[in-house]
Amino acid sequence: MPSKESLGVGVVGAGHWGPNIIRNFVSHPKVRLRYVCDIDEGKFKRISNLITKDCRCVTDAAEVFGDADIDAVAISSPASTHYSLVKQALKAGKHVYCEKPLTLNTGESEELCELADGRNLKLMVAFTFLFNNGVRQLKKLKDSGTLGAVYYLTSIRTHMGLVRDDVDVVWDLAPHDVSIINFILGGVPERVLAAGVKPLGGDNYDAAFISLYYTGGIMGQISVSWVDSNKERLVRVIGSKARAEFNDLDNLEPIRIFEKGISVARESESDFGKFRFLLRDGDILSPKTDMSEPLGEMVDSFVSAILENKNVISNGRYSLDITKTLVSIQKSLSSGKIEDV
Repeated sequence: MPSKESLGVGVVGAGHWGPNIIRNFVSHPKVRLRYVCDIDEGKFKRISNLITKDCRCVTDAAEVFGDADIDAVAISSPASTHYSLVKQALKAGKHVYCEKPLTLNTGESEELCELADGRNLKLMVAFTFLFNNGVRQLKKLKDSGTLGAVYYLTSIRTHMGLVRDDVDVVWDLAPHDVSIINFILGGVPERVLAAGVKPLGGDNYDAAFISLYYTGGIMGQISVSWVDSNKERLVRVIGSKARAEFNDLDNLEPIRIFEKGISVARESESDFGKFRFLLRDGDILSPKTDMSEPLGEMVDSFVSAILENKNVISNGRYSLDITKTLVSIQKSLSSGKIEDV
């Protein structure tokens, strides 16, 4: 069991995103980073300035899982390795922080959730944007009624590279967008429809266009690409009273509210019902938003969840719903049809 003061932590995976994970665990006042593990020893040079002399660099994850001083493990390896590594860590009695997606199929995600629950261990999946104040502000705007009735949401996530070889662009990028839309709406999609293209000539989709269908007739539209030279990180929520958008690349005005909207009023008459469109026009607002580092907020939430036995937003069950959605998206890409989630 972890002490009440601090956690012994090991990080497995020091690749593209690994140094950011390591930096945030190292800097946390209640964490003792004891291991960094990667099968490529060359990766250790990249993080040598981040770790202390008390941290060992190893190439075998079994050394991390087998150390009794380790309370929690952060998995930052390729997505195709997540299931095996998370399962080993949980079986060794370690709390687990895992980069998204948790696994690449529903059955494996369900197994890991049951394993964590059965051993009373925390399983957190790194849906970073749930800890982003811009996304949180979109949810507040939706929940407060400021936007009126929500009609649909759109999310665009594009860049040129990093092209992965173990998963396609949907598994790499779309988990963020599905998690954001689910979080804002407080629900999960019932059906999906997706189409994709493979301009790089490989087996994996390099760009995809996804429709999510939620209860109440609300729709989410996602565009993801790793072959677009225009980098975008944009989420919009369109409502009857206003439209709100979050631009993750805009440090000055990440949130903008457009107080314009259209709705329908029905006027009853003796022989028929007549509809009338109501147009609203107003200001464009840019509320102050504290854009602290979401990754730091997420790591702190993970540490607090263990030391204080708290719940986390992006737990294994939350991730399981997203895995189910992504699996259905893959089915739709193959079938060209709407698929149930």
